[in-house]
Amino acid sequence: MLLCLISLFSYSQTKDKVTDARSQKIEAIKLEIEKATSDSIRLNLRLDLAGELAYFDGNIAKEIFLDVHNIIKDKGYKSYYYKKLEAELLYSMSSVSLDLQDTEAALKYANDALAIAKEIEYDMIIGRTISNLGNIYSRQMDFEKAKRFHKRALVFHEKAKSARGQVLTLNRIGRVFSRQKKIDSATYYFKKAIQADTAKALKLQVKGNLASIYANSGNYELAGDIYRENLKLLPPTEYKIRAHNHSNLAKVYDNQKEFSKANAHIDSAIFFSKKVNALYLIQWAYHTKVGIAHNHKKFSESYEAFLIQDKYKDSLVKKSTTKRFADLEFAYQYKREKELTAVNLKNEATKKKLYLSLLIITLIAALFLIYFIRKNNKQKLELIANKAKLAEVEKLKTDLALANREQELKKVVVESSVREEVFNTTIDDIKQVTALEDEKERKSALRSISASLLSEKDAKKSSLSLQTYLDEVNIDFKILLDQHFSELKPKEKELLCLMKMELSTTEISKLQNNTVAAIKSSRYRIRKKLGLDSKQDIIAFIENKNITL
Repeated sequence: MLLCLISLFSYSQTKDKVTDARSQKIEAIKLEIEKATSDSIRLNLRLDLAGELAYFDGNIAKEIFLDVHNIIKDKGYKSYYYKKLEAELLYSMSSVSLDLQDTEAALKYANDALAIAKEIEYDMIIGRTISNLGNIYSRQMDFEKAKRFHKRALVFHEKAKSARGQVLTLNRIGRVFSRQKKIDSATYYFKKAIQADTAKALKLQVKGNLASIYANSGNYELAGDIYRENLKLLPPTEYKIRAHNHSNLAKVYDNQKEFSKANAHIDSAIFFSKKVNALYLIQWAYHTKVGIAHNHKKFSESYEAFLIQDKYKDSLVKKSTTKRFADLEFAYQYKREKELTAVNLKNEATKKKLYLSLLIITLIAALFLIYFIRKNNKQKLELIANKAKLAEVEKLKTDLALANREQELKKVVVESSVREEVFNTTIDDIKQVTALEDEKERKSALRSISASLLSEKDAKKSSLSLQTYLDEVNIDFKILLDQHFSELKPKEKELLCLMKMELSTTEISKLQNNTVAAIKSSRYRIRKKLGLDSKQDIIAFIENKNITL
């Protein structure tokens, strides 16, 4: 007992220095708040102040958190910075409420913090809040749900690269397994937490929980050594961890039948628990004190401790509180399901709009495709028609060439016939001349035959030369006449070709070995066949006919 008192006295000497330092820090934060020129700075400093004050009084810290939250809501701050600030303070309010045994408020604030943190994808607070929910369900003795929340929290801690968050959550999982008497699993998670790179105080806290495993297994010496080493190494202001170690060391001494040491350490646990107003730790310390006093036949002390414990008794064991907690949990589940349903409905509506848009786009694309296919087909048809026309023109040209060739052959035949006729006539004439007895008459008759032959030769030569010239110069015009004016005779077509060459009537008569009157008569007949009067230009009419076609 004396040793413990000396320990408390020496701690109080150190504690006063630390408290002074913490008080100085609190005063410094207050001065910064007064100098702050904007809410963004001022509200953040007030959260820091509440965090420092939470060491001494959770209720005061909670009031500050609530006031900051109300300012954010009343002023309508909705930027990312304020959303982040709001998520942090709601998480802190959940932690403080849990320390104050207000599990209903802890659950409410945790769910609110989680909703905002998810909205802005704040992984660190998501992980811490989910871990807090696991702690809440652990208090409710719902260990399976607690483990599920803690394991989900680990995913976000790893994503946020938060070593402290991982260690805290691994430690909490170990404690859940420990409460379920699953020693191997608890040991695994405690050792895994110790291996992580984090603050010394947190490691010592985990070591203390591992020592509890050894104590529950009957290895009191090893457990006691760990608790004593922790108390030496812990920073003076780690009140909660100190309270845990003193309380567990008291149980070790109680099992070793050392009542005075056990009682001294449980009083230290109560002292440190009250320093931070940690109601759960106070209740648990008094519960341990009841057992220690009872085991050592100190029944009056045990009864007094029981009465005090009853004042701090965890509200979670009360039926009315449990029912309210269950109702609140159901309300949050219903709210999440409702939000999920709304999101699903919105997604369905979005899908419908998307499908409708795709259908419209598909229809437009189909219409464009049909249009281009039809246009392409039309072009193909036009191309085929043009090819057919070209083929028809080529056929006509071939037919005309064949007709011309046939005409030429006929001319050759006719010429041969004419030549033969001339030859026969000449022979007959010569026979008649040879029959003449008078020399003068014979010579005169021979000269007449010779002149007739020369005249026939010149006329034929002229006719052939003219025909060849017309074929070379006016072949297109001649084709036009042959194609569209089949009612005209060859001589009439020849006359039109000469007219196309802008020759006068006299010039034409000479070329055709005909009289002017005969040429005029031929033109009259042509006009009559074409239905033209004397004022209309025959050549212009024929050429216009070609353009119209």
